[in-house]
Amino acid sequence: MKIELLVDGAGFWPRLAQDLGGARRQILVQALTFEADAAGLGLARALLDSSAADRRLVIDEFTHHVISDKFVYHPKHAFDRALRAEVRRTRETVAELRAAGVGVRFTNPAGWFYTRMPIRNHKKLVAIDGRVAYVGGINFSDHNFAWHDLMLRIEDEGLARFLVEDFDWTWRGVDQATARRFAGLDVHVLGGRRNEQQLALVLDRLAAAERRIFIESPYLAPPFSEVVRQASRRGVEVVVVTPERNNWRLCRDHIHWKAATSSMELRLYPERMTHMKAMLIDDRHLVLGSANYELWSYRFQQEYVVLSDDAELVGQFKERIELPDLAVSRRVEPRIGRLAGRVADFRLEWLERITLAASGRDWEPSGR
Repeated sequence: MKIELLVDGAGFWPRLAQDLGGARRQILVQALTFEADAAGLGLARALLDSSAADRRLVIDEFTHHVISDKFVYHPKHAFDRALRAEVRRTRETVAELRAAGVGVRFTNPAGWFYTRMPIRNHKKLVAIDGRVAYVGGINFSDHNFAWHDLMLRIEDEGLARFLVEDFDWTWRGVDQATARRFAGLDVHVLGGRRNEQQLALVLDRLAAAERRIFIESPYLAPPFSEVVRQASRRGVEVVVVTPERNNWRLCRDHIHWKAATSSMELRLYPERMTHMKAMLIDDRHLVLGSANYELWSYRFQQEYVVLSDDAELVGQFKERIELPDLAVSRRVEPRIGRLAGRVADFRLEWLERITLAASGRDWEPSGR
Protein backbone atom coordinates (compact mmCIF):
# COMPACT_ATOMS: atom_id res chain seq x y z
CA MET A 1 0.00 0.00 0.00
CA LYS A 2 1.24 3.44 -0.95
CA ILE A 3 -0.17 6.47 0.92
CA GLU A 4 0.44 10.12 0.08
CA LEU A 5 -0.76 13.03 2.19
CA LEU A 6 -1.74 15.90 -0.12
CA VAL A 7 -2.03 19.33 1.49
CA ASP A 8 -4.53 21.92 0.22
CA GLY A 9 -6.07 22.18 -3.23
CA ALA A 10 -2.66 23.12 -4.61
CA GLY A 11 -1.26 19.75 -3.53
CA PHE A 12 -4.37 17.73 -4.29
CA TRP A 13 -5.45 18.85 -7.77
CA PRO A 14 -2.20 18.36 -9.77
CA ARG A 15 -1.87 14.80 -8.44
CA LEU A 16 -5.52 14.04 -9.09
CA ALA A 17 -5.47 15.58 -12.58
CA GLN A 18 -2.58 13.26 -13.47
CA ASP A 19 -4.54 10.20 -12.31
CA LEU A 20 -7.73 11.34 -14.05
CA GLY A 21 -5.84 11.81 -17.30
CA GLY A 22 -4.53 8.24 -17.07
CA ALA A 23 -7.87 6.61 -16.25
CA ARG A 24 -8.82 3.79 -18.61
CA ARG A 25 -11.92 2.12 -17.21
CA GLN A 26 -13.58 4.01 -14.39
CA ILE A 27 -13.74 7.37 -12.62
CA LEU A 28 -16.03 7.69 -9.59
CA VAL A 29 -16.30 11.02 -7.75
CA GLN A 30 -18.32 11.94 -4.67
CA ALA A 31 -18.42 15.32 -2.93
CA LEU A 32 -20.60 17.49 -0.73
CA THR A 33 -20.21 20.44 -3.12
CA PHE A 34 -19.53 20.72 -6.82
CA GLU A 35 -19.57 24.25 -8.23
CA ALA A 36 -18.97 25.67 -11.71
CA ASP A 37 -15.92 27.69 -10.78
CA ALA A 38 -12.30 26.91 -11.65
CA ALA A 39 -12.12 23.89 -9.32
CA GLY A 40 -15.42 22.36 -10.37
CA LEU A 41 -14.93 23.10 -14.05
CA GLY A 42 -11.48 21.51 -13.91
CA LEU A 43 -13.06 18.29 -12.67
CA ALA A 44 -15.86 18.55 -15.24
CA ARG A 45 -13.37 18.97 -18.07
CA ALA A 46 -11.37 15.95 -16.87
CA LEU A 47 -14.57 13.85 -16.83
CA LEU A 48 -15.62 15.07 -20.27
CA ASP A 49 -12.17 14.43 -21.77
CA SER A 50 -11.75 10.98 -20.25
CA SER A 51 -12.14 7.85 -22.36
CA ALA A 52 -13.15 5.79 -19.31
CA ALA A 53 -16.41 3.95 -19.97
CA ASP A 54 -17.72 4.36 -16.41
CA ARG A 55 -17.73 8.00 -15.33
CA ARG A 56 -20.01 8.90 -12.43
CA LEU A 57 -20.42 11.81 -10.05
CA VAL A 58 -22.42 11.87 -6.78
CA ILE A 59 -23.15 15.30 -5.31
CA ASP A 60 -25.02 16.08 -2.13
CA GLU A 61 -28.10 18.30 -2.48
CA PHE A 62 -26.26 20.82 -0.33
CA THR A 63 -24.99 22.19 -3.66
CA HIS A 64 -28.56 23.12 -4.62
CA HIS A 65 -28.75 25.42 -1.61
CA VAL A 66 -25.22 26.62 -0.82
CA ILE A 67 -22.77 27.96 -3.40
CA SER A 68 -19.48 29.69 -2.59
CA ASP A 69 -20.28 29.13 1.10
CA LYS A 70 -23.44 31.28 0.74
CA PHE A 71 -27.03 30.17 1.26
CA VAL A 72 -28.41 31.06 -2.15
CA TYR A 73 -31.97 31.79 -0.96
CA HIS A 74 -31.00 34.24 1.78
CA PRO A 75 -32.58 37.67 1.11
CA LYS A 76 -29.20 39.40 1.32
CA HIS A 77 -28.06 37.43 -1.75
CA ALA A 78 -31.13 38.22 -3.86
CA PHE A 79 -29.22 40.73 -5.99
CA ASP A 80 -25.82 39.03 -5.93
CA ARG A 81 -25.32 38.68 -9.68
CA ALA A 82 -22.06 36.74 -9.38
CA LEU A 83 -23.70 34.19 -7.10
CA ARG A 84 -26.73 33.82 -9.37
CA ALA A 85 -24.46 33.37 -12.37
CA GLU A 86 -22.52 30.61 -10.59
CA VAL A 87 -25.74 28.85 -9.61
CA ARG A 88 -26.81 28.92 -13.26
CA ARG A 89 -23.41 27.74 -14.52
CA THR A 90 -23.42 24.86 -12.03
CA ARG A 91 -26.82 23.69 -13.27
CA GLU A 92 -25.66 23.98 -16.88
CA THR A 93 -22.44 22.10 -16.18
CA VAL A 94 -24.35 19.19 -14.61
CA ALA A 95 -26.58 19.10 -17.71
CA GLU A 96 -23.51 19.10 -19.98
CA LEU A 97 -21.96 16.20 -18.04
CA ARG A 98 -25.13 14.17 -18.32
CA ALA A 99 -25.46 14.89 -22.03
CA ALA A 100 -21.92 13.59 -22.54
CA GLY A 101 -22.65 10.28 -20.81
CA VAL A 102 -21.36 11.10 -17.32
CA GLY A 103 -23.76 9.78 -14.69
CA VAL A 104 -24.71 12.43 -12.11
CA ARG A 105 -26.91 11.85 -9.05
CA PHE A 106 -27.77 13.96 -6.01
CA THR A 107 -28.22 12.67 -2.45
CA ASN A 108 -30.08 13.76 0.69
CA PRO A 109 -32.94 16.21 0.01
CA ALA A 110 -33.08 19.08 2.52
CA GLY A 111 -36.71 18.41 3.51
CA TRP A 112 -39.53 20.76 4.42
CA PHE A 113 -38.29 24.02 5.92
CA TYR A 114 -34.74 22.62 5.68
CA THR A 115 -35.28 20.40 8.72
CA ARG A 116 -33.05 17.74 7.15
CA MET A 117 -30.34 20.17 6.09
CA PRO A 118 -27.82 18.90 8.68
CA ILE A 119 -28.33 15.33 7.39
CA ARG A 120 -25.76 15.47 4.59
CA ASN A 121 -23.74 12.95 2.66
CA HIS A 122 -20.44 14.52 3.63
CA LYS A 123 -18.10 12.01 1.96
CA LYS A 124 -15.30 13.08 -0.38
CA LEU A 125 -14.06 10.32 -2.65
CA VAL A 126 -12.35 9.84 -5.99
CA ALA A 127 -11.77 6.25 -7.15
CA ILE A 128 -9.92 5.50 -10.38
CA ASP A 129 -9.71 2.17 -12.22
CA GLY A 130 -10.11 0.15 -9.03
CA ARG A 131 -6.53 0.83 -8.00
CA VAL A 132 -6.27 4.41 -6.64
CA ALA A 133 -8.56 6.19 -4.17
CA TYR A 134 -8.59 9.68 -2.68
CA VAL A 135 -10.39 10.44 0.60
CA GLY A 136 -10.32 13.48 2.85
CA GLY A 137 -11.95 16.86 3.26
CA ILE A 138 -11.67 18.80 -0.01
CA ASN A 139 -14.71 19.55 -2.18
CA PHE A 140 -14.74 20.72 -5.80
CA SER A 141 -15.21 24.44 -5.35
CA ASP A 142 -12.80 27.37 -5.37
CA HIS A 143 -13.42 28.34 -1.77
CA ASN A 144 -12.72 24.76 -0.64
CA PHE A 145 -9.55 24.68 -2.72
CA ALA A 146 -8.49 27.95 -1.05
CA TRP A 147 -9.01 26.55 2.45
CA HIS A 148 -6.33 24.67 4.37
CA ASP A 149 -7.21 20.98 4.16
CA LEU A 150 -5.89 17.60 3.07
CA MET A 151 -6.63 14.51 1.02
CA LEU A 152 -5.10 11.06 1.22
CA ARG A 153 -4.08 9.36 -2.02
CA ILE A 154 -4.03 5.61 -1.47
CA GLU A 155 -2.75 3.09 -3.99
CA ASP A 156 -4.15 -0.29 -3.00
CA GLU A 157 -6.50 -2.50 -5.02
CA GLY A 158 -8.25 -3.98 -2.00
CA LEU A 159 -9.01 -0.61 -0.44
CA ALA A 160 -10.01 0.87 -3.80
CA ARG A 161 -12.45 -2.01 -4.38
CA PHE A 162 -13.92 -1.46 -0.91
CA LEU A 163 -14.56 2.22 -1.65
CA VAL A 164 -15.92 1.46 -5.14
CA GLU A 165 -18.43 -0.90 -3.51
CA ASP A 166 -19.47 1.85 -1.11
CA PHE A 167 -19.84 4.31 -3.99
CA ASP A 168 -22.10 1.83 -5.78
CA TRP A 169 -24.29 1.51 -2.67
CA THR A 170 -24.57 5.31 -2.51
CA TRP A 171 -25.35 5.43 -6.24
CA ARG A 172 -28.28 3.07 -5.61
CA GLY A 173 -29.51 5.26 -2.74
CA VAL A 174 -28.35 3.07 0.14
CA ASP A 175 -26.22 4.46 2.98
CA GLN A 176 -24.30 1.55 4.43
CA ALA A 177 -22.35 1.46 7.67
CA THR A 178 -19.28 -0.75 7.58
CA ALA A 179 -15.56 -0.89 8.26
CA ARG A 180 -12.55 -2.81 7.05
CA ARG A 181 -8.95 -3.13 8.13
CA PHE A 182 -6.13 -2.79 5.63
CA ALA A 183 -2.37 -2.72 6.08
CA GLY A 184 -1.74 0.38 8.18
CA LEU A 185 -5.33 1.70 7.94
CA ASP A 186 -8.78 1.11 9.39
CA VAL A 187 -11.42 2.63 7.09
CA HIS A 188 -14.86 3.30 8.56
CA VAL A 189 -17.87 4.10 6.38
CA LEU A 190 -20.47 5.95 8.46
CA GLY A 191 -24.05 5.53 7.25
CA GLY A 192 -25.66 8.35 9.22
CA ARG A 193 -27.75 6.15 11.54
CA ARG A 194 -25.23 4.20 13.64
CA ASN A 195 -22.35 6.66 13.64
CA GLU A 196 -22.25 6.76 17.42
CA GLN A 197 -21.17 3.12 17.66
CA GLN A 198 -18.41 3.50 15.09
CA LEU A 199 -17.12 6.82 16.41
CA ALA A 200 -16.98 5.40 19.94
CA LEU A 201 -13.56 4.06 18.95
CA VAL A 202 -12.31 7.63 18.38
CA LEU A 203 -13.84 8.83 21.65
CA ASP A 204 -12.31 5.90 23.51
CA ARG A 205 -8.87 6.69 22.10
CA LEU A 206 -9.25 10.30 23.20
CA ALA A 207 -10.38 9.21 26.66
CA ALA A 208 -7.40 6.84 26.93
CA ALA A 209 -4.80 9.42 25.83
CA GLU A 210 -1.80 9.38 28.14
CA ARG A 211 0.39 12.29 27.08
CA ARG A 212 -0.84 14.51 24.26
CA ILE A 213 -3.76 15.23 21.92
CA PHE A 214 -3.33 17.43 18.84
CA ILE A 215 -6.50 18.47 17.00
CA GLU A 216 -6.89 20.73 14.01
CA SER A 217 -10.52 21.45 13.24
CA PRO A 218 -12.87 24.38 12.69
CA TYR A 219 -15.82 22.55 14.23
CA LEU A 220 -14.97 20.92 17.56
CA ALA A 221 -18.23 20.26 19.40
CA PRO A 222 -19.98 17.61 21.53
CA PRO A 223 -19.29 14.87 22.29
CA PHE A 224 -15.65 15.24 21.18
CA SER A 225 -15.10 18.63 22.83
CA GLU A 226 -16.20 17.34 26.22
CA VAL A 227 -13.98 14.25 26.07
CA VAL A 228 -11.03 16.46 25.10
CA ARG A 229 -11.81 18.91 27.89
CA GLN A 230 -11.88 16.09 30.44
CA ALA A 231 -8.55 14.78 29.11
CA SER A 232 -6.96 18.20 29.63
CA ARG A 233 -8.34 18.32 33.17
CA ARG A 234 -6.60 15.06 34.04
CA GLY A 235 -3.24 16.33 32.84
CA VAL A 236 -3.08 15.36 29.16
CA GLU A 237 -1.53 18.08 26.99
CA VAL A 238 -4.28 19.15 24.58
CA VAL A 239 -3.53 21.48 21.66
CA VAL A 240 -6.38 22.65 19.44
CA VAL A 241 -5.71 24.58 16.22
CA THR A 242 -8.82 26.26 14.81
CA PRO A 243 -9.28 29.08 12.27
CA GLU A 244 -9.00 32.68 13.36
CA ARG A 245 -11.81 33.42 10.89
CA ASN A 246 -14.25 30.57 11.40
CA ASN A 247 -17.15 30.39 8.95
CA TRP A 248 -19.38 29.06 11.75
CA ARG A 249 -19.53 31.43 14.70
CA LEU A 250 -21.47 29.01 16.90
CA CYS A 251 -18.69 26.40 16.80
CA ARG A 252 -16.08 29.11 17.28
CA ASP A 253 -17.79 30.26 20.48
CA HIS A 254 -18.15 26.69 21.71
CA ILE A 255 -14.46 25.90 21.17
CA HIS A 256 -13.46 29.06 23.04
CA TRP A 257 -15.81 28.16 25.88
CA LYS A 258 -14.37 24.66 26.25
CA ALA A 259 -10.84 26.10 26.24
CA ALA A 260 -11.82 28.69 28.84
CA THR A 261 -13.07 25.96 31.19
CA SER A 262 -10.04 23.68 30.86
CA SER A 263 -6.28 23.78 30.44
CA MET A 264 -6.27 23.03 26.70
CA GLU A 265 -4.01 25.18 24.54
CA LEU A 266 -6.04 27.08 21.94
CA ARG A 267 -4.24 28.27 18.82
CA LEU A 268 -5.70 30.30 15.94
CA TYR A 269 -4.71 29.55 12.37
CA PRO A 270 -4.27 32.90 10.57
CA GLU A 271 -5.42 34.50 7.32
CA ARG A 272 -7.52 31.70 5.86
CA MET A 273 -9.92 29.00 6.91
CA THR A 274 -8.46 25.72 8.10
CA HIS A 275 -10.99 23.04 7.16
CA MET A 276 -8.76 20.26 8.47
CA LYS A 277 -10.26 17.22 10.23
CA ALA A 278 -7.24 15.78 11.97
CA MET A 279 -6.38 14.26 15.33
CA LEU A 280 -3.09 12.84 16.53
CA ILE A 281 -3.23 11.04 19.88
CA ASP A 282 -0.04 10.30 21.80
CA ASP A 283 1.95 10.86 18.59
CA ARG A 284 0.87 7.51 17.18
CA HIS A 285 -2.93 7.30 16.70
CA LEU A 286 -3.95 9.36 13.66
CA VAL A 287 -7.57 10.16 12.76
CA LEU A 288 -8.34 11.67 9.34
CA GLY A 289 -11.14 11.62 6.76
CA SER A 290 -14.24 13.63 5.90
CA ALA A 291 -15.86 13.67 9.35
CA ASN A 292 -15.76 16.76 11.51
CA TYR A 293 -15.53 16.36 15.27
CA GLU A 294 -19.01 17.60 16.07
CA LEU A 295 -22.51 16.32 16.64
CA TRP A 296 -23.62 16.33 12.97
CA SER A 297 -20.90 13.94 11.87
CA TYR A 298 -21.44 12.05 15.13
CA ARG A 299 -25.19 11.69 14.67
CA PHE A 300 -26.40 12.17 11.12
CA GLN A 301 -23.98 12.42 8.23
CA GLN A 302 -22.49 9.86 5.89
CA GLU A 303 -18.72 10.03 6.29
CA TYR A 304 -15.36 8.36 5.83
CA VAL A 305 -13.10 8.04 8.88
CA VAL A 306 -9.55 6.74 8.52
CA LEU A 307 -7.68 5.52 11.60
CA SER A 308 -3.98 4.78 11.32
CA ASP A 309 -1.05 3.88 13.53
CA ASP A 310 1.28 3.71 10.53
CA ALA A 311 4.53 5.37 11.60
CA GLU A 312 5.33 6.64 8.11
CA LEU A 313 1.94 8.31 7.70
CA VAL A 314 2.13 9.77 11.20
CA GLY A 315 5.56 11.15 10.28
CA GLN A 316 4.16 12.72 7.09
CA PHE A 317 1.38 14.30 9.13
CA LYS A 318 3.69 15.77 11.73
CA GLU A 319 6.11 17.11 9.13
CA ARG A 320 3.54 18.54 6.70
CA ILE A 321 0.62 19.55 8.95
CA GLU A 322 1.21 19.63 12.69
CA LEU A 323 4.61 21.31 12.95
CA PRO A 324 4.07 23.92 10.17
CA ASP A 325 0.61 24.80 11.48
CA LEU A 326 1.84 25.17 15.05
CA ALA A 327 4.60 27.44 13.75
CA VAL A 328 2.20 29.86 12.01
CA SER A 329 -0.69 29.78 14.48
CA ARG A 330 -0.76 31.92 17.60
CA ARG A 331 -1.70 30.86 21.09
CA VAL A 332 -4.58 32.81 22.60
CA GLU A 333 -6.35 33.03 25.91
CA PRO A 334 -10.04 32.45 25.13
CA ARG A 335 -12.10 35.50 25.95
CA ILE A 336 -15.70 34.45 26.27
CA GLY A 337 -18.10 35.06 29.10
CA ARG A 338 -20.07 32.42 30.93
CA LEU A 339 -23.34 33.63 29.39
CA ALA A 340 -22.03 33.47 25.81
CA GLY A 341 -20.55 30.03 26.44
CA ARG A 342 -23.78 28.68 27.91
CA VAL A 343 -25.78 30.17 25.03
CA ALA A 344 -23.51 28.41 22.51
CA ASP A 345 -24.03 25.09 24.31
CA PHE A 346 -27.80 25.61 24.42
CA ARG A 347 -27.98 26.42 20.70
CA LEU A 348 -25.99 23.32 19.79
CA GLU A 349 -28.32 21.15 21.86
CA TRP A 350 -31.38 22.82 20.29
CA LEU A 351 -30.10 22.16 16.75
CA GLU A 352 -29.35 18.57 17.69
CA ARG A 353 -32.88 18.02 19.03
CA ILE A 354 -34.49 19.47 15.88
CA THR A 355 -32.41 17.33 13.55
CA LEU A 356 -33.01 14.17 15.56
CA ALA A 357 -36.75 14.84 15.40
CA ALA A 358 -36.55 15.39 11.63
CA SER A 359 -34.77 12.06 11.23
CA GLY A 360 -37.31 10.22 13.41
CA ARG A 361 -34.94 9.58 16.29
CA ASP A 362 -35.30 10.25 20.01
CA TRP A 363 -33.03 12.78 21.67
CA GLU A 364 -30.40 11.78 24.17
CA PRO A 365 -27.42 13.81 25.34
CA SER A 366 -24.41 13.51 23.02
CA GLY A 367 -21.90 14.46 25.71
CA ARG A 368 -19.90 11.76 27.47
